[in-house]
Amino acid sequence: MSTGNGKRSMRADWLLILLLLPGLLSGLALGVRRHGIEAGNRAVELVLDYAELQSLSAASGLQMPAILERFKKVGVTGVAISEDLLGDLAATGQVAYIQRDSDTGPLTVIRIPEKQLAGRVFRALDTRLMPGTVLPSRVDALGVAATRTVRMAPATLNLMGVGLPPDTVRLVQKSGLDVVARLQNHPALTEIGVQAALSDLKHDGITRLICAGDEVYGFRGLIQYAARCIKSSGLVFGSIEFAKQKGDARMCEELDSEFVRVHSISPAEMAGMTPQMAVERFARAVKERSIRLCYVRLPETSGESPVGSSLAFVSATSRDIRKAGYEMGTARPFGNMSRPPLFLGLIALSVAAGAVLLVGSLISLSPIWKYGLLLIGLAAVAGLALDGEMGRRLLALASAFIFPTLGIAMLIGPHFNRGTFEKSAGLKAVALFIGASAITLCGALLVAGLLSDRSYMVKVNQFVGIKAAHLLPILAVIFIMAAGLPIFGKPFSKVWEESAANIRRAVNHPLFVWHALAVAVALGIIVLALLRTGNEPGVGVTGIELKFRSVLDRLMAVRPRTKEFLVGHPALLVGTALLLTRRRGWGLPLVALGVLGQVSLLNTFCHIHTPLNVSALRAANGLALGLLLGIAAWYIVGIFSRPRGASAEPRGKSTTSDTT
Repeated sequence: MSTGNGKRSMRADWLLILLLLPGLLSGLALGVRRHGIEAGNRAVELVLDYAELQSLSAASGLQMPAILERFKKVGVTGVAISEDLLGDLAATGQVAYIQRDSDTGPLTVIRIPEKQLAGRVFRALDTRLMPGTVLPSRVDALGVAATRTVRMAPATLNLMGVGLPPDTVRLVQKSGLDVVARLQNHPALTEIGVQAALSDLKHDGITRLICAGDEVYGFRGLIQYAARCIKSSGLVFGSIEFAKQKGDARMCEELDSEFVRVHSISPAEMAGMTPQMAVERFARAVKERSIRLCYVRLPETSGESPVGSSLAFVSATSRDIRKAGYEMGTARPFGNMSRPPLFLGLIALSVAAGAVLLVGSLISLSPIWKYGLLLIGLAAVAGLALDGEMGRRLLALASAFIFPTLGIAMLIGPHFNRGTFEKSAGLKAVALFIGASAITLCGALLVAGLLSDRSYMVKVNQFVGIKAAHLLPILAVIFIMAAGLPIFGKPFSKVWEESAANIRRAVNHPLFVWHALAVAVALGIIVLALLRTGNEPGVGVTGIELKFRSVLDRLMAVRPRTKEFLVGHPALLVGTALLLTRRRGWGLPLVALGVLGQVSLLNTFCHIHTPLNVSALRAANGLALGLLLGIAAWYIVGIFSRPRGASAEPRGKSTTSDTT
């Protein structure tokens, strides 16, 4: 596998570098298309809960039409109305139950004195339950049915919905606001019931549906049928993020990702935060997570001035969303976008070329080996790119490992063992940092292209292996350091022997107290970062950090990631500068820690539900701020630490014998 050349030349890799370009251009084209879809979908709905508005009306003495008109003026676009449940009607005395036993099971006699309500409830029973469930009814002297007997226990009937209250629907629609229906799943739901309930919504001119309770409509066995009915009825389904409603993921899949994402803050959460914190949270959800419907709970519905404080809160929420570049209006699902197989194949070629470049940055490869590995790698990754969504996710994970590692190994790796002293170490370290970050961003562009699809934009599909994508490049760089790589100009057998000897020397090296402390701190930072990555982070954010993030959000258009600008980027820059001044004892650990910033930089673009322009701005802010902090840190190091001069003896190849 040796080329016989003691030095590695970038000229030998010109073809591999050229092979990166088609995939990068394909990723760029897909990214531009995705950005166009995101930029063309800027309407956001601001929806209030009708029950809370009722409380506000009662506390203030204002009639509901006046309440609705005031909130409409400050940006509210709709009102969520829950359907009446038989259990709620029974609890208020509008419906009476009489339970009886029979040979075929429990029977419940339902009696409703008010004729209009009786007609609505009995119609719902007749149209939503299976034939034979509702028995023939008794009629009064006017020929109007007074009761219904149902083959069902009251406990099951209590959960049954009988439609939205029509007077409430007309009141909201008359005010010029949209009605958002809230339907609740129940154990006796059937296909007939699903069809009848959604047909009623369509008949009433309602086009928005958000499920109430902890289950989506149709859970469990009717989700597929419910999704078909939602699409055929022209309804737009709202998926509430963080709510974890049972069946929500399946419903979103069955809808082919054609829905809108909803953000809401529960009343319990609202009680523990200030109105300003809630306003910032809604605005951030719209700007950073593609939320298109904000289900706003009011901070207070009683007190000295509940209407005024609620109007101020909603107005501030609307204002901040508009300041972010959005408008109040009717939300619609994202348009679909295709990923041409040619583009995916070209991206796969770039991933394969990147993998071979990574190997070639560590050991010498003859042209036969180099292009042989390229062909083998291309066959493997092309199969992944064209073999369904899981294959593309695995290819994205491979890109997330290859390119941050490649940036470090190709540009900074040659200085792991080099004994030369750089007079302009700071400037060269900045150049190497920028170059490594550029290579990492190439991987980010490939990942973004692979996953540019509506299903990822609304989080039906997600990047897989987020923790592995953080950990593996760090481990790979530590291994490269311990093995004494890169080693060029030697056959593979010799490289293997030298690497094994270097690893044994590292394992057997004496461990001083300051070594242990430094390793413990670095491991603590990395473990904390890993625990806080992914869709289900194991460690939450402290109150102090939340305040710090809030300050950054106000100072910068998009807040950069703390682990990038405060830890990873400065550590990589300072560590590289230390290597260039032959202080490997601190330089190597800092570079290893600095890989955290590179993997986080790429990970920023793995969150496809975040608009692409937001991800790009977050990455740019992190790089700029991290670069400034790194330069400042290097200046401080220069004040308190004196480097070895150019006349010092060159170092050997071992990466662990030098611990000063």
